[in-house]
Amino acid sequence: MTVMARRRALRAAGAALIGAASHRAAVAQAPQSGRVIRIVVPYATGGGTDILGRHLAEALGAELGSSVIVENRAGGSANIGAMTVAKAPADGATLLLGDLALAVNPSLFKRLSYDPVADLQPIATVATAPLVLVVNPSTPARTLAELVALAKAKPGTLTYASAGNGNPPHIAAELFRTTTGIDVVHVPYKGVGPALNDVIGGQVTMLFTGISSTRQHIESGRVRALAVTGARRASTLPAVPTTAEAGFPGVDVTSWWGLFAPAGLPPEMVTDLSRAAEKALAQAALRQRLDALNIDAAYAGPEALKNRLQSETARWGKVIRAAGIMPE
Repeated sequence: MTVMARRRALRAAGAALIGAASHRAAVAQAPQSGRVIRIVVPYATGGGTDILGRHLAEALGAELGSSVIVENRAGGSANIGAMTVAKAPADGATLLLGDLALAVNPSLFKRLSYDPVADLQPIATVATAPLVLVVNPSTPARTLAELVALAKAKPGTLTYASAGNGNPPHIAAELFRTTTGIDVVHVPYKGVGPALNDVIGGQVTMLFTGISSTRQHIESGRVRALAVTGARRASTLPAVPTTAEAGFPGVDVTSWWGLFAPAGLPPEMVTDLSRAAEKALAQAALRQRLDALNIDAAYAGPEALKNRLQSETARWGKVIRAAGIMPE
């Protein structure tokens, strides 16, 4: 190596060391650096929200220079976990991975011990996912329009399963029912697994559910997918049209997840956490993990998440009241 080449190599090495040191210094000076932060997941371990939370915690911890752990506080249709965070100190150490339940529960339950809008500070939307409508293969309908026609020809005879009263599959089906004017019978189950099993077995006609729980059964032919909700086709089910493409644009239900903190969190902490979430969601490794779950990384800031929560609370309140949905 020539003297000039050695000098260039030394300068490059020095620049790399300075860059690494600057990154470490920035992390060390971040307001959340070195803290233990818990993300409360209001569902049991092993479900989609729990898996999402654990992947997010790892990526978020790397951005904040902190230990981010997941704490499962299941029960009460996600109210127990949400209330835990709403009542926690507003110091940035406790976050909630909230979902559509925050918009549904105020209309579903007569009395809540917390107010999702007033008692929680939105940090960032982190992910979205469509639902898919599947039917048993013996069902004559091969399109959404044919299913609606079949239901109208045989009112009160077709059935739809859900994972329980008031959850996204249930309110999606109720939106479908009220939008199309069909008469179908609700059969609630305690979880998606039993509901899907009975659609596969032919005991129930149809089910709205997440793609991750049904994709293998769709591909094997054990159920037939008629449509996906949301604005665009799912990348993992490219041949399945959206509800809008199928002629029913009003049947639009998107599952979403967002990070929330207790109300009163200082603005600089809100900004710090939101920026960290944005950077975490840009990590290729995290996006690949979410793709495998059929979940889309979808960052949006605090104000956008606040607007989403308020608009969806109003929207689903109308659906719940019109359908007369009550908690189990």
